Amino acid sequence: MKENHNIPLFWWSEVRLMGKQKENYGDLLSRYIVEKNTEKKVEWIHPKKQPWYKLNKKNYLSIGSIIHHATTKSIVWGSGIIDRDQKISKASFRAVRGPKTKEYLNSLGYDCPAVYGDPAILLPLYFQPKVQKKYKFGIIPHYQDYKSVLKLCSETSYEDVLVIDLLCDDVEKVTEKILSCEKTISSSLHGLIVSHSYEIPSIWVEFSNKLFGDGIKFADYLESVGLPAYAPKLISDKITIELFEKLIQNNTSLPENSVIHQLQTGLLNSSPF
Repeated sequence: MKENHNIPLFWWSEVRLMGKQKENYGDLLSRYIVEKNTEKKVEWIHPKKQPWYKLNKKNYLSIGSIIHHATTKSIVWGSGIIDRDQKISKASFRAVRGPKTKEYLNSLGYDCPAVYGDPAILLPLYFQPKVQKKYKFGIIPHYQDYKSVLKLCSETSYEDVLVIDLLCDDVEKVTEKILSCEKTISSSLHGLIVSHSYEIPSIWVEFSNKLFGDGIKFADYLESVGLPAYAPKLISDKITIELFEKLIQNNTSLPENSVIHQLQTGLLNSSPF
């Protein structure tokens, strides 16, 4: 029987776990980055579901607030926590999203190196298309917010604002849409991360209270790139260019390049593949 050399990787799959037609951009980035980093194909597996956990085989977790899905056979490279009260197995932690995740793992008595970074920050190393800036602002709602944000935007007539749908089957197409914007406003963590990674000023906002978790994933990421944590502005009734400009001006909207490069180097050096 021919041995399968695909990399066994878990990411949160809206298609496999929730029955959706498309995946969430941020989660799908996990497959994309690992395949680019290794030049190998990945195989989606769930560490805690049959038959994988019975095979007693190692598996990998990367992008996403999915660290609670790890087992003692898991190798974690860049994952993070979703809240401050999770049951997490003692996996092999090679890198985590940020200091908040490390602190929580340490509080559980687990060893975790101070190697930080969401692997999505590696995206510019593998994908550098030439994209013309067409929009003054990109709005990147979490997929749970997309329909309500689209409705809000339909009440305006801004031709230089793009609302980006993160449910997709093509990481590169969504990335190109982000790159077509001069600045972005995002309720999606990976909308924020990818914008910053390509040197696009971006601010975290909220369009609803639908998102799972307590917001620690944003604080985790912001701290990893040396930005101060801040409370997101809730935008639920009116969208204006003036509001976006004010948010960008009043918050630090872009990490230092040197910090991103340092995190990229740390992630590449800690790659477990």
